[in-house]
Amino acid sequence: MSPLLIFVLFLIIVGTPLGIIINRIRYRGTIIYKTAIAILITNLFAALGAFSIGLYGIKYVLWYVPVGYLILLTGNLIIKKYVQRPIKGSIEALKKISKGDLGIEISEEVKKSNDEIGHLNITLGELINNLRETAEFAKHVGEGNLDYKIELLGESDHLRTALIGMRQKLLEATRIQEEKRIEDEKRSWANEGLAKLNEILRKQEDVAELSYQILSFIVNYLNANQGGIFIRNNEDQNNVILELKSFYAFNRRKYIKKTVELGEGLVGNCAFEKHTIHLTEIPDKYIQITSGMGGSNPKSLLLIPLKMEEEVLGVIEIASFNTFDEHQIEFVEQASLSIASSINMAETNRRTSELLEKTQQQAEEMSAQEEEMRQNMEELQATQEESSRRVDEFEQKSIELQDINRNLEKQLEKALGTIDK
Repeated sequence: MSPLLIFVLFLIIVGTPLGIIINRIRYRGTIIYKTAIAILITNLFAALGAFSIGLYGIKYVLWYVPVGYLILLTGNLIIKKYVQRPIKGSIEALKKISKGDLGIEISEEVKKSNDEIGHLNITLGELINNLRETAEFAKHVGEGNLDYKIELLGESDHLRTALIGMRQKLLEATRIQEEKRIEDEKRSWANEGLAKLNEILRKQEDVAELSYQILSFIVNYLNANQGGIFIRNNEDQNNVILELKSFYAFNRRKYIKKTVELGEGLVGNCAFEKHTIHLTEIPDKYIQITSGMGGSNPKSLLLIPLKMEEEVLGVIEIASFNTFDEHQIEFVEQASLSIASSINMAETNRRTSELLEKTQQQAEEMSAQEEEMRQNMEELQATQEESSRRVDEFEQKSIELQDINRNLEKQLEKALGTIDK
């Protein structure tokens, strides 16, 4: 058998398997394994060439040089394909990532390599996906979608931790801003309501009509269903009575007569305690919201005293199927001050008008009495003058009668003297 054939068989049967086994044991799963295999194949061909030259003589060296270069080229191509090209691809991907380009894709073929390069590209692919998720999260947060979720990759995930922290701060800032917006809306709503109410208060003077206009506005402004205004009766200071001055329900004026004593029922207690009463559990049969379709118990009842310098002038009672919010209660409490002042002014104007009318009537009566007295005085004066004239006439006649009497006495004396002679 030819020595060259024996050497080839030796390389194929012993050298190649032994080299592969040794490299596999030492470098399995590493990039060195692929490099070592490429070098092993190159060395096997080099050894075959060297054995051939040694066997057949130096004259075959000219064939060995090109063959050797082919062998080296083959080894280089193997190394380039399995080592250099994957590494270069990873480097290019890292360069793009460093510039913020996340549109790259790592081929599945490269990821399937069971060595450092395969693991590197798998990790690189995960990095790209994680960065894309992080960028998507940042995009949603930037667009205002603060409910968008993202999971931490680990305890040392500083980037996502920072972004989640930023989102939490934005959520807090948004919450504060939303609360401020709601407070501003509530404040604006209350200010607008007070301004409209003041317009009503300036236009009305009659207490009954003023009460109706106030009640209808507040019930509609609160989106309530019905209400009533009780005004204190000031005629009897020893027995304070609250009279239902106006009642409004379902956009209609109701004419109901009702009086409540101080301390009687919820209205009386509200006036007596001088504090707001807000009930969400209404006592049975206390009040019903009625319409053409029937009646039902309200869900919320609000009673607010109409106070002026700690003096209660009345009570406003509002019932609704909805629960009153805190800002609505505060609005009615603020409005109650202006309402109490206007009702007090209207009541004062009413009493003043009544007193003025009574005074004018008394003045007219006194004027009539004065005229009657003047006429009586004139008649009395005329009577006195007539009496004086008659007295003068009487005195004149008396004097004349005295003169006549004296003359008669003289004549009588003369007649008696003549008779005596």
